[in-house]
Amino acid sequence: MKKIRFSIIALAALLVLGSCSKHKNLFPLDKMPEDWAEFQIHYMEPSANATKYNIDSLYINDELYASKNGSSSLQYYNGLPGRNNSGDMYAGRFFGVKAGNVNIKCMRGGEVVYDQNCNLTVGKQNVIIHDLNQPPIVIDNQFPYWRMTAPASGENWNSDSVGKVMFVNLLYESPGVPYPGKLQYQWKRRSGTEWANIGEPVGFGEATERTTVIIHKTVFNSSGYENVDYRILTESGDELQKWNGSKYVTYSDYWTCYIGRVYMHFFRGYRTTTPACNVSQWNSL
Repeated sequence: MKKIRFSIIALAALLVLGSCSKHKNLFPLDKMPEDWAEFQIHYMEPSANATKYNIDSLYINDELYASKNGSSSLQYYNGLPGRNNSGDMYAGRFFGVKAGNVNIKCMRGGEVVYDQNCNLTVGKQNVIIHDLNQPPIVIDNQFPYWRMTAPASGENWNSDSVGKVMFVNLLYESPGVPYPGKLQYQWKRRSGTEWANIGEPVGFGEATERTTVIIHKTVFNSSGYENVDYRILTESGDELQKWNGSKYVTYSDYWTCYIGRVYMHFFRGYRTTTPACNVSQWNSL
């Protein structure tokens, strides 16, 4: 204990000495222009699990934004900037471009495989490539993720026991045919019995609101996390059935949700054939 206390005091003394120096530490930052859009881009076209489907280079308005020899390639069922890993140090980062009509080009193996335009507005949004022959889907990122408001009537939770989840419906019924109905995404604590909705039912290319999920720590001396179960209901109220390569099965899944984190669940793939539909999780915060 004495050694720890000494280290802290010594550090404080160094900070005080540093503050008395005539030299100043400056950290210049470039402010985002007011007429610019901020965006994250995702590649969610139904693809087999092979790196050959990755996008080598990403160009925005003919300017190189990312590449496999630079910051990173745009990987299938993933996004940029950052990677789809729990605890991702790049979570919350966005690209910037002047708002308005924006051209997106993707290259693979030295060839342009995607060349489409979309409209980006001032603020944060997510751009989703779901078909190499179609314009991307653009959805509101719904930032800020946390607002300083009291819980709604009937809710009972603390600020250290919640996460948030957004569901994005990118389900294809079969190649080139989007799923025709709306889907209701639901969650349940692993130890619970009752299901709760993630927003309202959404159709293809739509996203729910970011919905609060209650988390109880499973390991006391930790930042806090718990496994959460998910399911999907069709418009008839039945659980969604999907082809697993040999038969139709009920879709179900679970993800580890960390307290204070904010997630997007992209439901992509085919319902009636392979590659089968599943969720790809993206850390927004």
